[in-house]
Amino acid sequence: MELVKEGSLSVLTKEQLQGSMNKKFRHNVTDEMINFINATEGDEFRSVYKENLIGFADVIQNGRYKMADYINAVKFVSYKLIGDSNTIAYAKTFPDRYQRLVDKNTPAKTISSFSTAYNKGDLVHKILERTLVPVHIINMDVHQEAINTQADLMRNAKSETVRQKAAECLIMQLKAPEAAKIEVDVSYSNSSIDELRETTRALAQQQLKMIQSGAVTAEHIAHSDIIARKKGDIETEYEDVSNEKS
Repeated sequence: MELVKEGSLSVLTKEQLQGSMNKKFRHNVTDEMINFINATEGDEFRSVYKENLIGFADVIQNGRYKMADYINAVKFVSYKLIGDSNTIAYAKTFPDRYQRLVDKNTPAKTISSFSTAYNKGDLVHKILERTLVPVHIINMDVHQEAINTQADLMRNAKSETVRQKAAECLIMQLKAPEAAKIEVDVSYSNSSIDELRETTRALAQQQLKMIQSGAVTAEHIAHSDIIARKKGDIETEYEDVSNEKS
């Protein structure tokens, strides 16, 4: 097997792979793994493999997968991305496993079922999800062509109905994005409001009793400073501190 030259752009360093991962997973990257990756034949494919290993590293952040399984799954997906079928990608990813099946005269259909099953595995599936490009991005050129067609119909169609519909279509497609709405959730505690209401009621009742008993006048109450002291979970007594200030 031809080894890659030191300094080649397709060489993956331990620091590069570790840098793409959460700190708690970096210790799982070993020199043996890096050597295995860099020993992959084909400089161009190795570049793709390297980029995918770094780009899809978030797949294993939840800790459910082994690092070795991740390396193999990315290799399998990388082969598929360059056009290989499931079986060919499987054979290239697991050459020893594939050769054992061939040596046992395993039917091609059976080997194909193994590769299909691997392709449907959870880890491969999650990596493949990262490779999917949204339809609107893939078809950007078609979308623009459709807009150009509608614009041409709006200007040049003989039918007024066609021109009107083309104009309506363009209005919908080319309208400016709506401004983001900022919603402020203002809430309050019912218990706090109820407590304040109860406190105010208790104060008013105590002041009324003081006036009725002749202890104070209404004028004195109006100009007094009141502090409240808790006597228990429910009862509160209030004290006139006006005289203390003078």
